[in-house]
Parts: sequence; structure tokens; C-alpha cells
Amino acid sequence: MKIIADGGAITKNVGTNTRDSLILALNTTYIDGVKLKLYLTKDNRIVSLGDDVVAFFTQFVNKIEDIELKKLLTYNVGTKVQKQRIITLQEVLEIFQNYKKELILELMDQGEKNALFVDLVMVAIRPYQDDQIKLESENEELFRYLEAEQSNFQVGIVLRESSQRNWYLDASFYDIALPLLSEFNIREKTNQGKIVMLDQINRMEVFDLVYQEFQDIFESLYIITSSVSSINDSTNLNGK
Repeated sequence: MKIIADGGAITKNVGTNTRDSLILALNTTYIDGVKLKLYLTKDNRIVSLGDDVVAFFTQFVNKIEDIELKKLLTYNVGTKVQKQRIITLQEVLEIFQNYKKELILELMDQGEKNALFVDLVMVAIRPYQDDQIKLESENEELFRYLEAEQSNFQVGIVLRESSQRNWYLDASFYDIALPLLSEFNIREKTNQGKIVMLDQINRMEVFDLVYQEFQDIFESLYIITSSVSSINDSTNLNGK
């Protein structure tokens, strides 16, 4: 079993998807990796953004792809106590190169720029270890573009309420939202040698329920959480 921090390790004074949240997660023993969502800006820079930041910038029908990086950098994504700015993919990769933990990058739909988006991501990550970085998307077009790259990076598919059909795509791994867990036979995928990641496991009681239900395959599962502090009972984790 691996614990993946969605957006890094968040605390009262450390905001999600920030340099501090990444470094905190990477230096926390029981965290095995970090998951980040990637977007392409108007000036073709790749950035990592949390859902709250995306909602703020797109509340007036804007899209991230219509906003230049310099404008995004003016926004404080940290806290009042500890201000932080948005981080780019290049900054993320520079931080990760000093650690032996996994990095899961979810590419968000960029519409007509999807092909360019994949090209730019691949150029950025190719110098880094392919066993450290995994790529995924909920968007089938982006998934197909990533697969077509024929790189050594593992490519996965994201399953949410609106994209349950993605279960039937042949991917290296499957990122499944917790509310959909009962809809699929995840043992079928693990028996095929696929990786299954369970997302939105944000409370210890939910973690324990998942463990009880899937004890036979629990060792192979990835647990993705945006609240690592809620499941940091080292005694329970070590026992599982």
C-alpha cells in the first residue's frame, strides 16, 4: 500500500499545491508520493493548480488556458501567515529530483491545445526517472495522446462520475474516486497486474473501511488523500 498526498501535505499554515506542501510531503516518512493537477497557461507554461485556485480564476467564465502565467503568479495560494505563489511543472521536477518518491501528474483537459499540452509535458519530464513519474488524465483524448508517446512512463486513466466508461480502457493504472468504488471490480484489474489508486480517502475511518473490504489486495493499492494528517496514525499504517 502506498500513501499519495493530493496537492502535497497541507497544514494550517501550508496551502495545497505549493512548494512548501511538496517539500513537507516529500520529507514525511509515511507518504510515498504526491499527485498534482497540471494546466497549460495562455503563454504555454505548465502549472500545478488546486481546485480552489482554478475555481477562483474561472469564476467569470475564464479558462486557465486564457490566462498568462504572470497573472497567475500574483495570486497567493498559501495562507495569510505563509504566502506562496503558484508553482510550475519545472519547479516541481526540480524539487522531486532530490527525492525517491513518486510523482503522479494528472493532465487536465485543455481543449484544442491538448496535443501541444502533451508535447510540452513530455519535453519537461523526459530527463527524469521514468519509474518515479506516472501520467494520467480523465480526458480520453489526452490519455490517447499520452499512450501514443510510447514512452517508458506509466499512463493511467482517471474515473469520475462523468467518466465511468474509462474503466474499459486498457491503462497501466486506474485512479478511481471513492464514491465509484462499489461500481467496479477492482480485484479484476489487480489480478491483471494493473495498479489501482483509490482517490478521496480523506478520513481514517474511511481508510479502515477500505482496508477491511480489500485486505487481500490492500498491499498493492495506492491511497490518494488530500488530508494526510487525518490518516497519519503510524501504528495503524504500519499494521497495514
